[in-house]
Amino acid sequence: MSLWREIVARRIATLHDSAADKRMDLAAAIRRFVRPGMKINPVTMQARPQAAMYELCRQFAGTRPGFEFVSSALSGSYLQLAHLGLLRKAVVSFAGEGYPTPGPSPVTRWALERGDFELENWTMLTISQRLLAGAMGVPFLTTRSLIGSSLAEERQTAGGYAELPDPFNPGQVQGVISAYQPDIAFVHVWAADRAGNAVCFPPYQENIYGALAARQGVVLTAHQLVSTEFIRRYSHLVRIPAEIVLSVSEVPYGSHPYGNYSAGIPELRAYANDYSFMKEHREAQGSRERYDAWIREWILDSADQDAYLAKVGDERLRALHRAAEPDAWQDELELHSESLDQVRRGGNVEEMIVQASREVAKRIVDNGYKTVLAGAGQASLMCWLAAHRLREEGVEFALLAETGMYGFDPRPGDPFLTSYRNLPTCTLLTDVFEALGLHGCGGVNACMGTIGAGEIDKYGNVNSTRTATGEFLVGSGGANDIVTSAAETVVVAAQRTQTFVEKVGYVTSPGAKIRCVISTMGRFEKLDGDELVLTGYLPAAGRDREQAIAQIRRRCGWELKVADQVEALLPASEEDLALLRLFDPERFFLGKPADK
Repeated sequence: MSLWREIVARRIATLHDSAADKRMDLAAAIRRFVRPGMKINPVTMQARPQAAMYELCRQFAGTRPGFEFVSSALSGSYLQLAHLGLLRKAVVSFAGEGYPTPGPSPVTRWALERGDFELENWTMLTISQRLLAGAMGVPFLTTRSLIGSSLAEERQTAGGYAELPDPFNPGQVQGVISAYQPDIAFVHVWAADRAGNAVCFPPYQENIYGALAARQGVVLTAHQLVSTEFIRRYSHLVRIPAEIVLSVSEVPYGSHPYGNYSAGIPELRAYANDYSFMKEHREAQGSRERYDAWIREWILDSADQDAYLAKVGDERLRALHRAAEPDAWQDELELHSESLDQVRRGGNVEEMIVQASREVAKRIVDNGYKTVLAGAGQASLMCWLAAHRLREEGVEFALLAETGMYGFDPRPGDPFLTSYRNLPTCTLLTDVFEALGLHGCGGVNACMGTIGAGEIDKYGNVNSTRTATGEFLVGSGGANDIVTSAAETVVVAAQRTQTFVEKVGYVTSPGAKIRCVISTMGRFEKLDGDELVLTGYLPAAGRDREQAIAQIRRRCGWELKVADQVEALLPASEEDLALLRLFDPERFFLGKPADK
């Protein structure tokens, strides 16, 4: 055999696997690589590194390691880190609870009251942009978010954000944000080889920018370990390269109570969010004592992930696999058939959502919007109704969720923003950076936004960050990014004086491009100026125009301007209500049903 043939046969013909073997028990990996005072980044993709965070709790409980936590949200099962006193600071866009409805968490309040913990507020997109800058090795990136908000003022004073003269557009100002590099990142994936090459499934949410930016590297957990041949077969789904990985631990269901979508790859069977577990976790936050007991039961008294899963139980895990199947919603609707069969008039919240869906549909047609970035809860439901309304009229637009879901066809039964049932219906799966910064509201902006509001003033400024007394609420999440980037935004809010205020105490999302607000009693629009004007009333507001206006004035915290022609808005149809209730049969966002 000639030399070159012998070289081919011996060295080239067979693909080689990496000689690196980074397999390690998770507890050993954390003992080896995690030190007090580190900046830690649990990388939140559609799967969370939950098992790694539980192990962090086990090893550091009873100490004050002073970690700085960076991620898009300090919520759900990340809250234990704050409660146990492991964090000195959380650099986040949202701090609270997300399921079943977004809202403040007492765990955050308790941690802030201790005085040894602080929150640094950003937005969902700017968190990703800061980590991306860190991964790129550049000192800062430009951003369209923050400008005009209290967030901008806060961050300019405290650091990390500045507004500079635009060198290419004289007289214009450009916002810039500083790079952020964590010391160590934690990532949970579906599959990895022993070297650390890892398969992840979209939507990527935060994406792996924090992992790439991490100075020390990544502590990786995988649902299962696979061969490098498997990795090569699905290389288009590999997001984590071995070179940035410190350790690899096989940790089945390492994302629980959060699920993991697998895009139909037969070797990897998807499992859904464990909503009952998440609900129990939120209920446990009713008191410090109950939450302490919950943490002991599920984390501290479980030696490791195997013990934790034994407590979860095989039957529960099998149910989660079933719940992740694309047609599972049909079975669940049957469980609610009795309530869905009942014919009831629309409640105030239902009427609001239906009217808002009509407004969204009208503005899409009038302005030619191609995409709609929907916020959580009621802001999503109104867009889902609008999509069905316009589809029947032959008008198409793409629904986007900030987590990276694009062009999805919402399935019934689950109104949660990150519902796994909607993933198989997407035409594109991406991340926060692309959803909020490119596809939704990029250079060619044909995008409408929708959000809810806990507090809004006559100029459309929205507050979801602090109460009038200074108490922390939840933060921006993606709301500021949507409002500052979309061509215009429609807002939904309950009509009450504590929501409709003369002036918000903190501008989370500036109102300049908020053009319409639908409340539980009326429609408010910006006509010729920058102030919201009453242009329509819902049936719940009163029997006639004068009565309706008087009712709305009583629940509005400013001297309300009223249009010359105030429209009596048509009530929701029976079909509108039936469709809406299919999306939220447990009425998480619809509230109590109205009388028959």
